[in-house]
Amino acid sequence: MNNKTLAAVSVLGLLAPLAAHAECFNQPSPWTVRVGVHDIDPVGGSSHTAAGDIEVESKVGPTLNLDYRVCRNIVIDVLGAVPLTHDIKLDGKEVGTTRHLPPTLTVQYHPLADTAIDPFVGAGVNRTFFFNESLSGGPNLQLSNTWGYTVQGGVDWKFAPGWVAGADLRYIQIEPNASVGGTPIGKVKIDPLAFGVNVGYRF
Repeated sequence: MNNKTLAAVSVLGLLAPLAAHAECFNQPSPWTVRVGVHDIDPVGGSSHTAAGDIEVESKVGPTLNLDYRVCRNIVIDVLGAVPLTHDIKLDGKEVGTTRHLPPTLTVQYHPLADTAIDPFVGAGVNRTFFFNESLSGGPNLQLSNTWGYTVQGGVDWKFAPGWVAGADLRYIQIEPNASVGGTPIGKVKIDPLAFGVNVGYRF
């Protein structure tokens, strides 16, 4: 089963219980817009390729969330970010950079949705676009765009009417195929943990 198929199966599995309770979709559907910051920390370690061991460094950057509350306990969350630039190491030496854009869709379950402290878990799909890859003084580097799954845990704090502050931790599967000068060299397992904090307003 490839990554794209696995991601689709993950989301369908989450949505199946909702289909069995269609009345959820007739409930009020408030929106929440959030701004925050995430630390994107690859945990895949060094990936052995034909060119050597490749490692992608961590990066902190601003993020934006749009939430749609399907019903009391179910929220659909879309995470976006400005393009982030990561340093690339080859055999422990910094050799280049890459930029990526990782929009992520997650279906969250909130068991205590009516309380001020609102923990949640979620799972979903990620699509990562790589661009502006470069190697210092070398041939062109290419990283393929990827599909992958994501899992999430977090907590929201409703600190004022309409306002919420949140913190979350996500694991995101990002494993692009790499090539140098048009020659495939193998797969790079980035697979970051993304820890973030945010503040949002509920409509």
